[in-house]
Amino acid sequence: MADTLLMRLAPGEGGIRDWMLLDADGQAKTPVQTGAPAAAVAAAARRIVVLVPAEDVSVLTARVPGGRQRVARAIPFALEEQLASDVDELHFAVGKALGDDRYPVAVVERRRMDAWGALLMDHGISAHQWVPEVLALPHGDQWHLLADDERVLVRSGEYAGFASDRESLPVMLSLLADSEQLPHTARVYASAPLQLDGIENVEDGGHRQPLELLAAGWLQGPVIDLLQGHYSRRAEWGRWLRPWRASAALLLAVIVLALFSTGVNYYRLSQQQDRLSAAIEGLYKKTFPNARRIVNPRAQMEQQLKQLQRLSGGSDVSFLGMFAETASVARAMEGISIQGVSYREGRLDLDLRADSLQVLDTFKQSLVSGGRVNAEIKSATTGNDQKVNSRIRIEVKV
Repeated sequence: MADTLLMRLAPGEGGIRDWMLLDADGQAKTPVQTGAPAAAVAAAARRIVVLVPAEDVSVLTARVPGGRQRVARAIPFALEEQLASDVDELHFAVGKALGDDRYPVAVVERRRMDAWGALLMDHGISAHQWVPEVLALPHGDQWHLLADDERVLVRSGEYAGFASDRESLPVMLSLLADSEQLPHTARVYASAPLQLDGIENVEDGGHRQPLELLAAGWLQGPVIDLLQGHYSRRAEWGRWLRPWRASAALLLAVIVLALFSTGVNYYRLSQQQDRLSAAIEGLYKKTFPNARRIVNPRAQMEQQLKQLQRLSGGSDVSFLGMFAETASVARAMEGISIQGVSYREGRLDLDLRADSLQVLDTFKQSLVSGGRVNAEIKSATTGNDQKVNSRIRIEVKV
């Protein structure tokens, strides 16, 4: 099975800090690598998870009664008094319900979300999940602290935590102690001791590379995925497809118009065929008034005319014969169609529509190649659609 690519973004404008691959069981498949992964690594990963800096994300709890859809709309206003920025400038990602109408919420400025998205796009990366870094720390009945250089990440609960620097951490702990929010026990993952005044029992969690520890916490869960609402993958596809909507609509309109035009032409040609069949039948009845059973007037008329011509010693090429031969040549060619037919004194005049003069000339040459008829182009004009409207006269060779 393909691997999961776990990446961590650096605070501020630091870009992609480090990454590693996890196998299907969540075990490290590669050592932690600094910088951005190669394009081939990202392309081969089944899943891409991005840990975003804890300094840029606030994890809060909101109490909102009602269904999930109502919660998503109401949460920004429920938390408005706890936030320094305008809610219109913030993105709210909601976690699973905690009970009693309480929901964990991750809040981050939209400009930071946009900047992270642009950074990943520059590296050709489309992530499946964005997780606040502090929620990727292990958690339990005690606090878990990770000292990462001068940064300290603190996970103080299932959906709670914050980030600080080493110098400011004692001040923050003092404030929490005044409000009786400090735990009795904390587990610390650090290569150097941390000053944790007010916490009675400090356990050494050992020293692992920060991303290895965060990978274990991410697997443990729970987390909040920031890719919701405007930043969801579905919305991302929608934004990608939006510029093509007009083109797709235009293409659909062209296809519908083409189908409509084809249907209209088919109907028109069917009507012409019906009128031509009726005319042939009328001509047959007029020519042979004693005929009682008319099955195929064209074939019957051709048979009668051929019989008369044989009795009179005339040519065996009749009007219908010439027309049948001409029609067979037209059907065998592309780019030409018969628009009208007239016959007088042994001459067959065809009104044609051809794609070009070259097609028209090829049609003429095909007619005379059999050696039985002469063909003469009487007129040829090119219309606004670049089609050639022509009249050609066909006579039996004497």
